[in-house]
Amino acid sequence: MGSFYTIFSRVFEFFQHRRIFLYAIIALVMALSAFALKSIKLSEDVSPLLPDGASDAAIDFRLLQQAPFMQKVVINLKAGPGVDRKALMEAQDTLAGALKMPYYRRVIAGPEMPAPDEFLSWVLKSGPSLMTDKDVERTRGLLTPENVDSRLREIRVTLNSPEGWVMKPLFQADPLQFHLLILEKLRHMNMFKGMVLKENHFISADDKNGLLIAETPIKITDALGAKHLIDYTRGVIDAHRTPGIAVSFLSGHSYTSANAETIKEDLFVILTCASLTILLLLFLFMRNWRAIFVFLVPTSVVCIATAGVLCVYHTISAVTIAFGSVLMGIADDYPIFTYFSLRDMGDYKGEAVARISRPVLLSGVTTMATFSALFFSELPGQRQIAFFSIIGIIASLIFSLVILPHFIRGLPPRRRSSAIPVPATKAFGRGIIIAGWLLLMVLCLWQGSRLKFNGDMRAVSMIPKSLSVMEEQLKQTWGDFRGLAMVFAEGADLESALKNNDRLFSYLKGKVPDEGIISLAPLLPSAGTQEANRRRWEAQWSGANRNMVKRLLEQESVKTGFTPQAFEPFLETLKATPVEVTPEGLRKAGFADVIDSMIVREGPNWRVLTLVPDTPEVAALFENRANTPFVHRFVSNSRFNETISKAMVKNFVSYIIAASIVILVFLSLVFRSWSKVLYAAVPVAAGLIFMFGAMGWRGIEFNLFNIIATILVIGLSVDLGIFMVSRISQGNDDNTNMAVLLGGLTSLVGMGALTLARHPALYSIGISVLLGMCGAIPSALFVVPAFYRSRKMG
Repeated sequence: MGSFYTIFSRVFEFFQHRRIFLYAIIALVMALSAFALKSIKLSEDVSPLLPDGASDAAIDFRLLQQAPFMQKVVINLKAGPGVDRKALMEAQDTLAGALKMPYYRRVIAGPEMPAPDEFLSWVLKSGPSLMTDKDVERTRGLLTPENVDSRLREIRVTLNSPEGWVMKPLFQADPLQFHLLILEKLRHMNMFKGMVLKENHFISADDKNGLLIAETPIKITDALGAKHLIDYTRGVIDAHRTPGIAVSFLSGHSYTSANAETIKEDLFVILTCASLTILLLLFLFMRNWRAIFVFLVPTSVVCIATAGVLCVYHTISAVTIAFGSVLMGIADDYPIFTYFSLRDMGDYKGEAVARISRPVLLSGVTTMATFSALFFSELPGQRQIAFFSIIGIIASLIFSLVILPHFIRGLPPRRRSSAIPVPATKAFGRGIIIAGWLLLMVLCLWQGSRLKFNGDMRAVSMIPKSLSVMEEQLKQTWGDFRGLAMVFAEGADLESALKNNDRLFSYLKGKVPDEGIISLAPLLPSAGTQEANRRRWEAQWSGANRNMVKRLLEQESVKTGFTPQAFEPFLETLKATPVEVTPEGLRKAGFADVIDSMIVREGPNWRVLTLVPDTPEVAALFENRANTPFVHRFVSNSRFNETISKAMVKNFVSYIIAASIVILVFLSLVFRSWSKVLYAAVPVAAGLIFMFGAMGWRGIEFNLFNIIATILVIGLSVDLGIFMVSRISQGNDDNTNMAVLLGGLTSLVGMGALTLARHPALYSIGISVLLGMCGAIPSALFVVPAFYRSRKMG
């Protein structure tokens, strides 16, 4: 290994006499980085925060995006005192007509129903295909002289009213109201529990709210498009405001825009505060104008890392850019150690650079190896952060060991300072430090056992209070239509998917209240089920049964003042061949939106959607897919959160194990002594345990982005451990303490800057790593020397 590090000696000697060439290389690298940054495409959408790939979490998330209202904008109009239903519906129509392309493809105030006579004709012709055995049994119960007599008398009274003659064709075709059995099935198509249909408008039961459902071509993950959509919608609402009617709207785009705007604002605050504070710390500790060269290393590194990501990914997440402050805190460790190690050597040569390169290089490689664990993450944002960090660390190592030594050469030696505390040299002092540290670790382990994992994506999303209030208002008025669980009945073709959907509906009946099941099965069963229904219906009304109904109607008609032939159209209907119900027929009957929302085709496969309450009791029905007699996939927000939480625990354990193995391997390469390896690992263990303990004590839940924090704590802490053990084993001086303290403080600044963020994902990273470094830095400065010297004295 010794011969490898002489490379840095030879490189130093080469550029010592070719400074102009070195400056030209630096200028070229920065110019290329600037050129790449000129065409930067910043991704402000939420997709980097969400799982991808073929995992259960990724598949469930993609299916959640197929929820009926996920990509739609829901607009609520609330009537104030003195505003009647007619004015409310006029306001609905006016606003619906004003929302146009390119932001809205279609805005509906109610279903596009055919004329009443056409709709009822379709119901009567298609009804037999939908009549289950229970429905047929109910029709038999209607065929009693008493019931027929009562019904015909009701018809007589209605015919004498003004609207009676309009309803005459319906009475003739269906005097016993068999069509009501079909209309009852429509309740399974109503996704809005607080909605009634009045004059083809979505109106709340109290006539105080109207609803618009708007389709937009803007994707929910398109942050810029979402902002334009929201601004356009607000502008149209303001321009067409009706006195006495308040208008509010909600969609996934609102959350996307809120997250993007928050991250954009956070970027400026985070990067500005981190840069200025790190520069101030460097000048305070180094007290030399050449501290600017040390500062230029992390700032240049962020530019180079950003350019490197753009070359591979073409776009860079705003979350990754915000992580630049963290990278600055990581990347300045290496130039700081190089500065303090070379500062007092005066006119040093290449061999001095080679000597310090070993701990610097291996600490950087170890940190990169810990970040590489994020490449196995299900979140593309975490993978991009890993790539961003590794490029930055490589650039920082090159700047620190190849370029910086030329810029700080010839510094005047600095007088020894006692400003930095020196670890206790007496046995009693060392014992106090070790005992106190062990006691603190035990307390942190105890509190860490209370740490909870939270996979809720809302926990790492920015949700303004105004959106939460609006969502609650919509829920109270129209029901929790956005919070239902979904069951996808699957099949290789539509018929097989509908068959599985029939089985799913039968499975749910009796286990879930009827009003809690939103399904196509009652109105669009499979062709096989419809055929069985038709055979049952035809058997019911064939031969003797049809003659019995005919005699009964004729007898009761004469009693109630009708002619014997008054209801001949009904008898003809019983003879007619029933019509099969098809998706196309349902679309023509006014159910196009429901059909398109609940039948999904993905490649060669078909899925039919059923909505059910998102409760533990319902979720338990689908725990074991092998026990359900149909092909399906159950998806809900709560189940998704549970899946993410389980994946987090699994990934967290995997990351910790992988990072621990990597650290032990690299530390053994650096020190080749198990005792030194364990001493260097003390800051890592202390940082993690203190972080977990503080989070458990304060009730801070562990989320998707705290995993990044764990990797950061490991990477930063191991650097401190390597630097401290390297210098102690060679004879400790205050340069070591100064470098470790300054490196730790600048890391704290980089992490601390994230705690200024309003976005929960960035804040959670910042606060977690801040806690971890509060445990790692004192352990590196005081505990490592105490352990090391105790062993030496022993």
